[in-house]
Amino acid sequence: MTDVIKLLSKNVSNQIASGDVIQNPASILKEILENSIDADAKNIKIILTNGGKNRIHIIDDGIGMSKNDAIQSFERYSTSKLTKIEDLFKISTKGFRGEALSYISSVTQIELETREKTSDLGIRLIIENGELKYKPFPIAMNKGCSICIKNIFYNIPAKRKNLKSSNLELKNIINEFYKIVLSHKEINFYLENNKKLLFNLNKSSYKERIIQIYGEKLKNKLIKIKKTTKLVKIKGYITHPHYSNSKKLGQYLFLNKRYITNKNIHNAIIASYEGILNKKENPSYFIFLSMDYNKFNINLNPSKTKVNFFYDSEIELCNNISSTIKESLGINNIYNYYYNNKYFFPLTEKSDLKVFNKKYKQIKNLFKNQSFYKNETKIHLYKWIQIYNSYLLGVIKSGLLLVDQNRAHQRILYDFFYKKKSKNLKIDKKSFLKKILSKLNYLGFKIFVLKKKILVQSFSLGIKKTNISKILEKIFENEKMKKNILYKYICKYFSLKKGKKISNLEIKGLIKKLFVSNNPYYSPFGEKILLNVSKEKIKKLFIK
Repeated sequence: MTDVIKLLSKNVSNQIASGDVIQNPASILKEILENSIDADAKNIKIILTNGGKNRIHIIDDGIGMSKNDAIQSFERYSTSKLTKIEDLFKISTKGFRGEALSYISSVTQIELETREKTSDLGIRLIIENGELKYKPFPIAMNKGCSICIKNIFYNIPAKRKNLKSSNLELKNIINEFYKIVLSHKEINFYLENNKKLLFNLNKSSYKERIIQIYGEKLKNKLIKIKKTTKLVKIKGYITHPHYSNSKKLGQYLFLNKRYITNKNIHNAIIASYEGILNKKENPSYFIFLSMDYNKFNINLNPSKTKVNFFYDSEIELCNNISSTIKESLGINNIYNYYYNNKYFFPLTEKSDLKVFNKKYKQIKNLFKNQSFYKNETKIHLYKWIQIYNSYLLGVIKSGLLLVDQNRAHQRILYDFFYKKKSKNLKIDKKSFLKKILSKLNYLGFKIFVLKKKILVQSFSLGIKKTNISKILEKIFENEKMKKNILYKYICKYFSLKKGKKISNLEIKGLIKKLFVSNNPYYSPFGEKILLNVSKEKIKKLFIK
C-alpha cells in the first residue's frame, strides 16, 4: 500500500488556520488596527474600497519595523511579546503580528511599507500566497507603517463567494471600528470608503468619543459611572432610562481597553435597571474596566473577546458593576437630576368647552413646556400604582410609600404660583389678576380682563365652572388678601380630586413634580401628603 498521508505546505496550513481568525474584511481590519495600536500609533488612517472586499489600506505613525522584523512578522508564531508560556497570561497588548499577518497574507495580496525612527529609509514588501513576491527594496517614507491588503480570499473562490455585499461588509467593518475607537480615545482615527469620508475622530474624552460616534442626540442622555474597588476600576457611561430602545444598540464592555463579551456581566448591567425599564427595553452602555491580568484569562479564542475570570472574581465584579450603576441611576438614594423639558410627564392639556364636557377624558399636560422645574428627582422611576383612585403607592428601597394625590397636586400648584416671592405683600385685585393670567393659561384657561367684566373663554379639563367663579370672586372681594392665601384657594379648587383615575404617565408626572418641591411632605394647608411603611414594619406585621 502506498503512503497517502502528506505534510501540508506552510501556505495551505495557514489558509486552513486563517479560518479561525479571518472570516471577513472586518476581522482583517481588527487585527491590523490592533497592531497599529500596539505600535503606539497616535494617528491611524483607514482607506477602504467596496467595504474592504477589494482593499483595506491602513496607515499609522507608530514605531515601525526594521527590515528583518518586517520580513519575520509574516512568519507564523513570530512575536516580540513573549518568550515562554507564562508570558501568555501577562500580555497587556492586543496580539501578535505573527498571528495575524501570516494568516492574512495567505488569503490576500499585501503591500507593506514601514520605517522605524532610527532608519533614514523605509522598506517595501509585496506578499502573495504567504510568500515574498520580490526582494524588499528601500523607499522614502514617514515613520510608521502602511499596509495595503487587497482582494480578500482571491485564492479561495468558495470563501470569496461567501462574502456579503459591499454595504453589509462595510457595516461589519464599522461595527468592528467602533469597538476599537471607543476604547482608544487618545488616538486620532480617519475612515473612508470609496473616497467618501465616514469618520474623522480627533482624540478626546470617553464621553466626547461616544458623542463623535453616536451624535449630539446622546449628549444629554449619558450618565457617568465611576468606582474603584480592590478588584476593579470601573468608569464609563450608561444611558438614561428614557433613552432605552427595543434593540440592543450601543452596548459596549471593555476590559483593559479590549472589547469583550460576557453574558453574566451584561445581565448584571441590565438587572441594574430593574423596575425602571420593561423587559423589551434595552439601555446603552459604554463601560471600561481595568483589572490585574492575574485575575482573568483572555486567550480563550483567537478573537480574544471571551474572558475567563479566575476564582470568584466574576461574581464580585458583577456586584461591583451593578452597585455602581444603581448608585449612578439614583436608585440607592433620591437625588436631584436635570431633565430637559421634553422628559416632563405632562398631566393635563389645554381644552375648549367641548372637550371639557367629555367626562371620561383623562387629565393631561398640566405643566406642559414649563421651564421653571429645573431639577427633577429619580423617585418617579420606581414602580407606582394608583389605588382607590385616590392614592399612589410606590415600592421604594426602604419599603412602601403612599401619596395622597389630591394633597400632592395642591402642593405642586401652590409652588407653581407662589414660587417663594412676595410672601406678605398685599395685592391690587386687577393688577394681580393680570399677573397671574399667564400662569392660569398654563392650566388651560383663556381669561381676558375687560373694562367692566372678565371674559373666560375656555376651561381646563377636570375644573368645574363654578370653581373659576369662586377664585375670581375671592380676588375681587378682598383687596387686602395676601398672595399666599389666594394661592391656597387656587390650589384647593384646581387640584386633582380624590376618586379621579389617572394614567401611569400622569402618576409619574405627579410624583416627579412633587419631589422637586422644597416641602413634598405637607400640603399648603398643613395636611400630610406622604405615608412611609418601612421594610422592618412590614416584616413585623408577619411575625408569628
